[in-house]
Order: sequence, then C-alpha cells, then structure tokens
Amino acid sequence: MSSSANSVFDDAWFVLARKGRARAPGAAPDRLAPSSLRSALLNAVRRKPQVMVKITSFARSKEGLAAHLDYISRNGENEVFDPSGDAFDTIGSQLGLAARDALQHYGRELATGPIEGESTGKKKTGRPRQRVSMNLMLSMPAGTDTGAFELAVRDFLNDQFQAHDRLFTFHDDRDHYHAHVVIGLQGTDGRWLNPRKHDLLAWRERFAASLERHGIPAEALPAYSRGKGKDGYRRDLHELSRRGTREGPIPSPSYEAETEARAIRRRAEAWTRIADHYAAHQDHEAANAIRDYVADHYDVRPELNPKPSTRAKSQNRER
Repeated sequence: MSSSANSVFDDAWFVLARKGRARAPGAAPDRLAPSSLRSALLNAVRRKPQVMVKITSFARSKEGLAAHLDYISRNGENEVFDPSGDAFDTIGSQLGLAARDALQHYGRELATGPIEGESTGKKKTGRPRQRVSMNLMLSMPAGTDTGAFELAVRDFLNDQFQAHDRLFTFHDDRDHYHAHVVIGLQGTDGRWLNPRKHDLLAWRERFAASLERHGIPAEALPAYSRGKGKDGYRRDLHELSRRGTREGPIPSPSYEAETEARAIRRRAEAWTRIADHYAAHQDHEAANAIRDYVADHYDVRPELNPKPSTRAKSQNRER
C-alpha cells in the first residue's frame, strides 16, 4: 500500500474515532478497501442526525433509585416498560398493585442484584458495590419518527444489555422525543458493568445501527470529529440544578480549554489532509464534500504548514 494510502487511512481512523479500540496485541487495524473507506468518510460528512447516548447519573442506593424512578415515571403516571417490553400498569394489574408500586418493587429487585448462587452457582465478582444502577438518556433530533425510535431503543437495549436488569420509558416534554433507561450494574452472571469512554462510543454506534435498521438515518461521530469539545461542566449536575436539587453545575475536573481546542484542531487538520488526498486523485466529489464539512463544523482553520520556529528563521538568514 502506498504511503499516501497509509496516510489517509490513518487520518480516517483518527477522525472516525477508531484509534484506541481494543484489538489483539500487535495487530494492525482492519484495513478498509479504498471504496469502503471513501463510503465511510462520506457517510460521516453528509450530515446525518447525530445520536445521543448519555449517562445522566448513577444511583448509589435503593432510595436513590426509587427517587429516580418516580422522576422518569412522573410518579407512576408515565408508562414504563420492563425488559420484555411489558408496561408496569399491566404488570401491576396482574399483581393487584398500582403501576407505581409495581415499578418500585421491580426497582428494589434491580438494586439488590442477583443473589449469590441462586441461578449460576457462581459467587459475586468485582469490587464492593458502590453504585446500583446507571441512568441513560437516548435521543435523536426533533422530527424523528417516534414509533421507529421506540422500536430501535428496544432492540438496542435487548442486544446491548441482555445480561442486565433494565427498564425504560419515553418522554415528549422537550423539543425532541427521548428515552430514559435504567440499567442494573450487576449482571445475571455477577459481573459488574463499569462503563468507560470507549463503551459510550460503542453504544452510540450500536444505537445508530439500530436506528438505521428501523429506517432512521443516524450517525455516531464523536464531538471532536464534528468540531465540538466538552462544555466544561457535568450535564447530569446541570440537570439536577435545573430541577432545583443542587445550587449549580460544577466544572468537569478533566476540562482544559487549551486541551479541548488542540483536540479539535488536530481533527480539523486530519479532515483537511483527507480532502487534499482526494483532490490530488481527482475525486472532487469527496474532496468538496469533506471541505464543506470542515467549513461548516470547525471554527478553527488548520495550519498544515506551521510557521518556522525562531531558530529555523535564524538558520535561514545565515544561509
């Protein structure tokens, strides 16, 4: 493979957030065929709606989870579903309970986690329990077909969290229809779910794929690849503040404005090199689409030929 092809592949791997993925020790990334790589890049810049999969909070106790269930169910007034897709008002009527009571009963079981040896014969593994559940929000922009969105959410949860207790509901109190999901952190095998950044990226990609299967155009590019960085605060704390339960959001400990700007600039430079590659090969359709994308999404203008250092200038004058 030519050095030019290697270079554009490396840049594409970077802007599409494929760097750092788990793979066998010493193994090189899977090399897409040039036509497949071109398709992946053009799909990314053709402005498909971006999916949102966000961890909004964690519950650290049964009481904390109970309060969150009351919030997402509007105290039992909003329909909530179990892993099988059954509504808790139906489950409650079968048990002789109100929907809210049936939901809270399930929440207490979810917070308890699997009982040691009951189903698998294995002991619980992992560190001592500090969190009992993870709270997610899934959404797409306004105008997304709500019926197809609900089906995509159900399929995504069944595929991704099959080993975990979960429940979900849908809200339409904002300009975009969205789902609230509660996931029990300890799986049926006793293992703990401990999400990291790469997990969120993988979840976004799988949710986007689920949406696509149900006819909803969706993309899961990371913020940096779209010319955006962090906002500098924890969104879950902002939501708590909005609800009046906290004085105000606090800055994320990892937020550094210069680091954010540098990360965005590096991706703008990579996108620009990719566009130059296609222009050099007379593929003006790809080159122009990528350049338009950079112009629309990035405020920075990448310096692909940085100014020479003071030492270099001095050496040039001496010559």
